[in-house]
Amino acid sequence: MTSRARLLRSLSGAGFALALVGGSVLLGACGPRQAATSGMPSTPSSSTVRSATPATTTAAASPRPSTMQSASRASARATTTPTRSSGSAARVPVVAAYIPFSTQRKAETASYAKRHYGVASWHLRPSMVVLHFTETTTMSSARNTFAQDVPNTGELPGTCAHFIVDQDGRVYAIVPVTVLCRHTIGLNDKAIGIEMVQSTSGNSAHWADQQILARRAQITSVLRLVHQLQAQWGIPTSRVIGHAMANDDPAFHDLRGWHNDHSDWQAADVMEVRRRLAAM
Repeated sequence: MTSRARLLRSLSGAGFALALVGGSVLLGACGPRQAATSGMPSTPSSSTVRSATPATTTAAASPRPSTMQSASRASARATTTPTRSSGSAARVPVVAAYIPFSTQRKAETASYAKRHYGVASWHLRPSMVVLHFTETTTMSSARNTFAQDVPNTGELPGTCAHFIVDQDGRVYAIVPVTVLCRHTIGLNDKAIGIEMVQSTSGNSAHWADQQILARRAQITSVLRLVHQLQAQWGIPTSRVIGHAMANDDPAFHDLRGWHNDHSDWQAADVMEVRRRLAAM
C-alpha cells in the first residue's frame, strides 16, 4: 500500500469525509447535514404545541438569541406548506419556534371567542392580516411575553401573535395560523397577527413604522411572508391592515364593546406596505 493510500484510509477511519479534487485531498468532518427549507410551517400534529428553540434555516444565519437556547432543539424546524400560488416573489424561510399552547389555553381561547365573537372555538380560518410592532428590542423578549399565559385586560388567555419578524429578517412562527390568537380586539376571529421587532424609543408609532420600512432585511421578509400568506389563504392586499386601523375596519366586531388603543402601523404606512406588495 502506498503512503498516500495509507493516509486516506487513516483519515477516513478517524471520522472525516474525503474527496479528491484535482489530485488534492479535501477534508470535512463527517456527520448529518441540515438542509435549509423555506415556506410556511405546518400545524404541529400534537394536541399541545411545544416550545421550540429557533433553528437556523440558512448556513449564513447569525447565532440564536441566548434566552432561547434552553428550549428543545429537536422540535425546532423549518417546514413547508403548499400554497395555491407561489407567485414570482422569493420565498422566505420560516423558523418554527412555537410557544406552549396547551389544551387549557385552547379552552380559554374558545371561551374568549364565545364572549367576544359569539362562537366558542379556538380554531381560525384567516381572511386578513394585521401588522404590529413589538415595542421591544429583541425577538426573544417578545416571544417570552406571548409564551406566558397570563390575563390581559382581566381575561385569559394571554396575548399572542402568529409570527415575529426580527430586525435581521429572520421569521419565526410562534403559533400556527389555524389557531386563534389575541392580538387585535374585534378581529382576532379572522386575522393573522404579524409582529415586527421594533420599539418606539420615545418616538411616535409612525416613526417606528418608518424604521421598519427602511430596514431592508426586515421589511423584505415581512413582504415575502405576507405574500405567502396571501397565496395560501386567498387574502387580498386590501385586507392587510395595521393595528391602528382595526377599530375602523368594516369587519370589526366585539360583543363586549371593547376597542383597541394601539397606534402601531398607521394607515399611511400600511399603504406603503400595500404598494410594495402589489409590486411583487
